[in-house]
Amino acid sequence: MGKVLAKELKIKFIEILSDLENFSYEEGNPFLIKIKTKQYYIFLKNLSPAYFKNSPDITRVQLPYSPHFSKIFKAAIPFIILGYDVDNDTVVCWNPKKVKERLNAKSNVSLYSRESLQTKVGLNEFKVGYLSNGEKIITFKRETLISFFDNVSTLFREKKEQIDDNEISVVKEPIVEFVSDKLVELTDRFLLQEIKPLLKKNKVLQAVEVCIKFYKGKYKGMSIKDWFNLVNKQYQKVNNT
Repeated sequence: MGKVLAKELKIKFIEILSDLENFSYEEGNPFLIKIKTKQYYIFLKNLSPAYFKNSPDITRVQLPYSPHFSKIFKAAIPFIILGYDVDNDTVVCWNPKKVKERLNAKSNVSLYSRESLQTKVGLNEFKVGYLSNGEKIITFKRETLISFFDNVSTLFREKKEQIDDNEISVVKEPIVEFVSDKLVELTDRFLLQEIKPLLKKNKVLQAVEVCIKFYKGKYKGMSIKDWFNLVNKQYQKVNNT
């Protein structure tokens, strides 16, 4: 996977947004930008392979400990990290709120993606993926940066609607991409609808069987106990509402 120099990466970012009226930016990286009345801290990083032997598809950016992040952490301004895939001219974004909470948590914080997800996205389109910890990621073409900032406040909501005015195809049912062979949460809407009646009747084991059949052996690292624990979480939610 190729890389570009930090200066060139920022140029690629600015050249798209420079078409906007009332757009301004500061020097450095991370840096502050302003679009009309809205401000964002931006940090640009090249995506690179994570070098996991059993998962060569995984990519990542790494956030080193930095005094700059301490300032950003205290500011009431969204902090957006954009990972750049130069080979596909694609950008990956992680949930700004969750990322901000992890700043300077340790010497290096890794944020993961998948190269296969980065190659699937088309122009004027957002693709949504999930990591094994349930964290959502958004991928899009660099040319779609303006639309990204038009919709950044809604992109990380769980339910998406197509935004026809901007000709953006937002995925209603997210493409699920996981970075391990274990599932950490049941999030598929159709599966939850199927097992909910069973859980209301206390048929937890039957709901476990439905889940295993639904995923058809996709998560081979999952034991029966793992599936039971996931279903039991849903059981607690259903019966405590």
